[in-house]
Amino acid sequence: MSDIASPLQFDVAAANAIICGGINQAHLLEMEHRFEGIGQYFAQEQEEGYPTLETNLRAWTQSHLRTKDISDTIALSESIRQRFKVFVLVGIGGSDLGGRTLIDSIDHPYHNQLSIEDRKGAPEIYFTGDTFDPKRLLALLELLTKRELMQDTCFNIVSKSGKTGETISAAMVLREKLVELGVANWASQIVATTGQNSESVLFEMNKITPFFGMLPVPDGVGGRFSYASPVGLLPFAVTAVDETPRERIEAAMAGFTEAHRRFLLEPTDSDNTAYQLARWWQLGEQFNRRSDMVFCNYADDSRLGGWFMQLYEESIQERGSGLNIIATQGPTGNHSILNGILRGPHDKLVLIVRWNDLGHDTTIPTGTGIGGDLKFFEGLPLSAVQDASCRATYADYLGNGVPTAMLTVSKRDTYHLFLFMRTLMDAVAIKGKLQWLDIGENGLPDPATELTYRQDGVEGYKIKARKNAEEMQKAL
Repeated sequence: MSDIASPLQFDVAAANAIICGGINQAHLLEMEHRFEGIGQYFAQEQEEGYPTLETNLRAWTQSHLRTKDISDTIALSESIRQRFKVFVLVGIGGSDLGGRTLIDSIDHPYHNQLSIEDRKGAPEIYFTGDTFDPKRLLALLELLTKRELMQDTCFNIVSKSGKTGETISAAMVLREKLVELGVANWASQIVATTGQNSESVLFEMNKITPFFGMLPVPDGVGGRFSYASPVGLLPFAVTAVDETPRERIEAAMAGFTEAHRRFLLEPTDSDNTAYQLARWWQLGEQFNRRSDMVFCNYADDSRLGGWFMQLYEESIQERGSGLNIIATQGPTGNHSILNGILRGPHDKLVLIVRWNDLGHDTTIPTGTGIGGDLKFFEGLPLSAVQDASCRATYADYLGNGVPTAMLTVSKRDTYHLFLFMRTLMDAVAIKGKLQWLDIGENGLPDPATELTYRQDGVEGYKIKARKNAEEMQKAL
């Protein structure tokens, strides 16, 4: 591995050479002109201030400036750490994936198995409420009950509307279990992260029976854009081990702030990675007829790909267009998907996310007696071999004509993770403009109803599921 000058480095020239060979230069110039206008729009939007951002469902771009939300999240996380031994996040979709991704990417992979001393007071953490399948919910209840931890568990119910079916159903089961165990004041173990208005069932419940705590899902912040709001920050602060919750959140907001600064640079600036990403995605889809993008996180963190899949597909797949996201990991995923990328239909872009510094490391022993080519691994740090695998995969794809770009993140830590995830959200916002998703059915711009920030297609299954449940209830 080598040091890189920038926290993000995007190597896309070889991929663009594959894509752009047959593209009329006039089309490329037209796209560059559009970038100039998009950049001016986003800069003007920021100048107009928070009310405009709320209306346009882009308040997430100023998550780092919501100082009260941040300080309230830190204070509540500290109270949770003092009172509880277990923290359970109950949520689905963006209310769940952001927190899961932060924990999976940064925390000790066996956090819950560490002793309370090694966790330095941080509670164990579990996730539920993301399905109606009872298997894991019942297993979690059994685990906590047998270990006599139910009364020492904080349940963080995350739902902007306060009435998400999967989430609230799980929450009702959890509440019933607390009552069954003789907990007189079950609300004293509940933290709600929800909309701060009467439309939220959780907000209204808190008025009647106050919870242990409540944090906002800010207006103008959709679920898939909420990881840097209390939705993701609370579980991330609660599980801090090697630093205080405040130190962890300050590092997170510093990374987010730097990404915000970079996004407002000129679209042609080499540090504006978001525009480079969006440009490449558009070139591949519009001019090279690529239908899929493989998001290969070259690390042993599985949740980042799932988070990005939701972010991209719910935001960009509108009006019959938008790349399909195939999330995988390297080198694990190479043993399941690489052959198909090379030998199957050439309909894919590949984005490899390379981490220049993976953190803690160990060295492969020498003198093992292993022969053949494997002897060359002896004496090398595992991270160096991981990087050799990453670079080999990158070269192999390009050598076989697969448009592959490599995005190198300087270090796997809180600062760089928040910078990276925010950059991906900005790139998606730009791609939405390139696909004209801000243009209404009347052919005119309407930022307040831009499809990039909606998910109307999700409502159908919810309505039908409730109707089916109504029919089942009648038959009881």
